[in-house]
Amino acid sequence: MKNFHIGTITGIPIRLNITLLLFLPVIVWLLAGADQIAAYADLIEALSPHELDAATLQEGNLPWLLGALAALGLFASVLVHELGHSWTARYYDIEIASITLWIFGGMAHMKDLPEEWNKEFWIALAGPVTSVLLGVVFLGLLQVLPGGSSVLLFTLGFLGVINIVLAVFNMLPAFPMDGGRIVRALLASRGSYAKATQRAANLGKFMAIAMAIVGLLAGGPILILVALFVYVAATAESRATVLRELLRGVVVRDLMTGDVEPAREDDTVEDLVERIMTERLTSFPVVDSAGEVVGMVSMDDLRDVAPEDRTRTRADEVMGEAVTIDPDDHAFGALMALSQGRNRPLVVARDGTALGIVTHDDLVRALEVIQGLEPADRKPELTPDGFA
Repeated sequence: MKNFHIGTITGIPIRLNITLLLFLPVIVWLLAGADQIAAYADLIEALSPHELDAATLQEGNLPWLLGALAALGLFASVLVHELGHSWTARYYDIEIASITLWIFGGMAHMKDLPEEWNKEFWIALAGPVTSVLLGVVFLGLLQVLPGGSSVLLFTLGFLGVINIVLAVFNMLPAFPMDGGRIVRALLASRGSYAKATQRAANLGKFMAIAMAIVGLLAGGPILILVALFVYVAATAESRATVLRELLRGVVVRDLMTGDVEPAREDDTVEDLVERIMTERLTSFPVVDSAGEVVGMVSMDDLRDVAPEDRTRTRADEVMGEAVTIDPDDHAFGALMALSQGRNRPLVVARDGTALGIVTHDDLVRALEVIQGLEPADRKPELTPDGFA
């Protein structure tokens, strides 16, 4: 789904997923409810030396203002939580590609996933610790600020409480949440990282089923959605770990399709259609007059051009963006890049010069060969749920 770049913090791109934009009004509506405001007002009053009049907070349009402030504060807190993960990962020299805020919170995208159990342990723990510290700061401000502004006191109290709740919720052992990642790290300290992932994922799916049952019994649709996300994400992470294990030691040059003559910017669509028919390739890197990669053209791009326009439409008019990868990069990185690009082929390049392409079929063939060569007693069997 579409992401919008909204800024950069300490060199980390921050993105907003469209699911959050669509769901944000629903969150505001839920938080602005009279029962919600009254419940939080009672709790905040118990945690602070100030009195809060719940009836005053529900007058006129004030509930909508409180709902909006609470929703924005919630996702600002989620962002700080993810920054806690990201800054700890950087401490271990793991590069962060971006942070995405979406309907279920936030995700810090690491370019290299840590396989050392102690690194994953501290990176996973950093998020909840950051949330607890943030919650303590807000609740501390609640103690020292003078009374008077019910809106300010309510907002500070809400953010203090919600950050503590965020930390506790994330510590549930429901992989791939933070608690589940901590469980995997501890399991990996005593055995295989891949097997630890499988066990943590199974625990995560069990927790997801339990959350869904509670959500159904308590009438909590959001909890049911979270349970669905946890179940699907746990399965996906387990599969990704199996694939990374299979591709261990394999680099891009081992599986790329080489000797692919790039298309030139001024090649016509008719020229490229001819090449597809004769060379049995469906994608070509596009290079400029200096021989540097400027794009990628695929059969899907050519299909949109009417037959009568093929002789006068140039490659640079229909080409898409080229996603390049170095020939010595890990093959699993190519797999992740292909999945993020909806399986659009990657251009293997060095210093701007195209050396070949990597397609989804190249990776499938490589995985089939690797699985076929693995000894039967050590071969990880790829199934929808991970290891068999």
